[in-house]
Parts: sequence; C-alpha cells; structure tokens
Amino acid sequence: MRMGRLLRALARCSLAWPVLAVLLMAAPRPVRAADDSPELEATQTAHYAFAWSPGLEGFARTLVDDAEAQHARIYAQLGAEAPAGRTRVTILRDEQAMLAFARSHYGGRPPEWAAGLAYPAQRAILLHVGVGPDQLETTFRHELSHVALGDLSADRVPRWFSEGVAIRQSEGLSLQRAWLLTEAATMNALLPLRDLSAGFPASGARAGVAYAEAVHFVGYLEGEFGAARFRDLLGRLRDGDEDFATATESAFGRPLGAIEADWQAALKVRWGWLPVIFGSTTLWSLGALVLVLAWRRRRRQKAQRLDVMRSHEAVDMADDIEVAHELEAPRRLHDPYDGRPPTIH
Repeated sequence: MRMGRLLRALARCSLAWPVLAVLLMAAPRPVRAADDSPELEATQTAHYAFAWSPGLEGFARTLVDDAEAQHARIYAQLGAEAPAGRTRVTILRDEQAMLAFARSHYGGRPPEWAAGLAYPAQRAILLHVGVGPDQLETTFRHELSHVALGDLSADRVPRWFSEGVAIRQSEGLSLQRAWLLTEAATMNALLPLRDLSAGFPASGARAGVAYAEAVHFVGYLEGEFGAARFRDLLGRLRDGDEDFATATESAFGRPLGAIEADWQAALKVRWGWLPVIFGSTTLWSLGALVLVLAWRRRRRQKAQRLDVMRSHEAVDMADDIEVAHELEAPRRLHDPYDGRPPTIH
C-alpha cells in the first residue's frame, strides 16, 4: 500500500518519471514455476488421483479404467493392504515435461532415461505418453509396484530386489532378457547381486543382464521356497526389525549368498545348452522370425489401443507415437532418488 501511494505521488510530478522507472525496475517480479503449463485435468478412483495435461485424456482413461484392478492384483501378490489416502498419478506429454515436473515438485536428479518415476514416500507416480500406449500401461504397473513395495519395505530393500519385483509384477521375464541371462550364465559373466544393490551398470548390455538377473532371481526365490515364505520375507521387511540379509535368512532358512550360488548353478544346468544348440545362423533366423511376428502383433495392438483412446477423445499426437518395448539403460551408475526407493521406469 505504501509503495502504491508513493508511485501515485511521483506520477503527479513531471520530474519524477526517471525515479518512477528506477523503482519499477527494482520491484520484485512474480516467479514463473518450473512446470508452468496449462492446468491439468483430473479424476479420481478409490485409491488413485489422476491428473493429466490437456489433450491426453485418451491415454489417461486407459489407465484410470484399469487402475483398481491392477491395484488389487499387485497389493494381493505382495500380501499387503493399501494405506489410507490416494496415490497421485500425473501424466505428462513427453520426457522433458515429466523431468521438469519431477524437479519442480520433488527435487533431486531424476534419471534422464526414465520412462516413469515413482516416489513411494510421497505416494506419487509420474508418467509420460511419449513411450506409447502399450509401454505406458506397463510403466504404470511398474511404478505402482514400486509404490506398493515402498509401503512394505521402507527403503530397506536392495536395488535388484525392488526392480525384480516391479518387473515381475508389470511384465515378467521377456525373451530378450531370458537370452541375455542364458548367455551370461554360460559365459560365467553373471553379476554378483551385492554389486547391484545400489545401482546398475551404465553400459546397455550389462544393464540388460542386471535387469534380467533381478527379475529371474526374484522369481527363483518365490518358486524355490514358495509364495508363503516369500510373503514372510515381505512381512519381515514391513515390520522393520531386520535388515534385508537377516530377513532373507529368517524367511528362507539359508543365507542369501548360498541361495544366490544355488541359483547360478541352476541357471547353468537348465539353460547352459541353449547357445550350443542355437548356433549363430539358427539364432539369427529365429530372431528375425520372432521380431517380425512381434512387430505384427504389436502393430495390431497399437491400432486397437489407439481406437479405444480416440473413443474418449481425439488425440492429435497418437499416430506419431513410436511404441517403446524395452527399458532404456541408465547412462551412469548413481542413485537418482538420494536414498529413497528407486525406480527404473
């Protein structure tokens, strides 16, 4: 108020315009938010609050319609009950918008290669539609698993376990990952799990092996010891009285290192013959056939999903989307979440 009266008084004086100009230049200006963008549209389900950028309703509705079913499945598999309140899911147009939103609202250094981000402590998930319709759904399931596991583990699980559970719940062991794991086992090139506790390799091939190991070993634990004892492990992590190694030995009756050694030996026995049978010529022929069939199947699925999205809203950018089928490898080894449960998507 005092500043306003001063400016009006100066304006009455013809000699005051230079002073007025200086005051205006020195006056504080409104700060533009880092995610300054059109207002998000929103809707809610029983456990999720969805928000999305204008023009993305078709993509959002696909997730909204299936959210509660996926929620029930994932939490049931983990033997957990969802806490009170809703998890916020924000859907943005591209990777740059998602990363800017993450930095503005949650801080830290989110990985530039991420297809999605999960913040279990804040009960928040960030997604972008640039990955395409199919991968968007997979990424949502992956991040939902991270949030659910975050409720159980409270930051005490190693990176490989968190990623293994999330991949297992969202997509399973793909043919490409199975082959990478087979090749690494045959060549004695498996990565020790202790080396994957904080982060994964920066190179694409080795990172692929790390993800394959993570999802397969988590499946091995549940298959070898049974679903009940696997849930016992999760319950011990939820209770918080034991660290991961102690909880693993208590649940399965054997040290983690011994279980890992048995798993590696089983891989070599069960899958070690595959590279011998499938020589280079046969492998390339089989790979070409698989790629052609997968491309045709994905193309049909993409067309079907885009038709569903258009029934909700005309999405101008939908025809230009390139479907991404695999996770991109991290460019460097680091913990982008500063000690919070990380997510690869």
